[in-house]
Amino acid sequence: MLEMIDKIGLIGGTGPLGQGLALRWGLVGEPVCMGSRQQEKADKIALEINSKLNSQIIQPMTNEDCIQEADIILITTPFNFMIKTIEPLLPHLTVEKILVDVTVPLKPFEKGKMVDILPPMDLKAQSATELLRKVVPPNIPVVGAFKTLSNSTLRDINRLPTLYQDVFIFSKDKEAKNRVKEKALKIEHLRPVDAGGTLSARHVERFTAFLIGLNRRYKTHDSGIKVSGLPTRKW
Repeated sequence: MLEMIDKIGLIGGTGPLGQGLALRWGLVGEPVCMGSRQQEKADKIALEINSKLNSQIIQPMTNEDCIQEADIILITTPFNFMIKTIEPLLPHLTVEKILVDVTVPLKPFEKGKMVDILPPMDLKAQSATELLRKVVPPNIPVVGAFKTLSNSTLRDINRLPTLYQDVFIFSKDKEAKNRVKEKALKIEHLRPVDAGGTLSARHVERFTAFLIGLNRRYKTHDSGIKVSGLPTRKW
């Protein structure tokens, strides 16, 4: 029996985080669909990444084509555009596909104030992942992952040591979570951590706000999280 090979799709993949993830997966030979509202923009960014990789492994296409082509679909737009981007694409989702939320609902930055996430009253949910879960049909698996990774670290292939980080993956759907974990393992030096169910998004998204605050204080872009004391075990 042939093993199922999930193809990765990046909705809004031409932004900084989408570019970084595409580059990292491309480095290890993992095909990626790079989606954009504009085919021309996807063509341009995919060409830049493929030139670095000396391959054609990043495939540019529209968001609509990307969501139909891919099996594991990451929403890599800024949070403010997440729902607006995904709603018209929902008819193309099937139960075999997995939707992965990597967004963080950050408040607008204000000089001298703490970096924080939007309050539930403004967000209409307790977290971005829970908001996405409300919008997406209940038979479509939703997973939260890759929220604490720095896009600048991902995009710089000379910064491999700074990728010794943990990736928190959370969902109530264990099979979907496991399939996303397998893709996280492909990126060199990253360690996937089972962070439980969807409610864990409330904590992980605050981690990201905290890391951005540290970056600003220390004038860097590369802070991440590595949890000590976790036993080595199968997922």
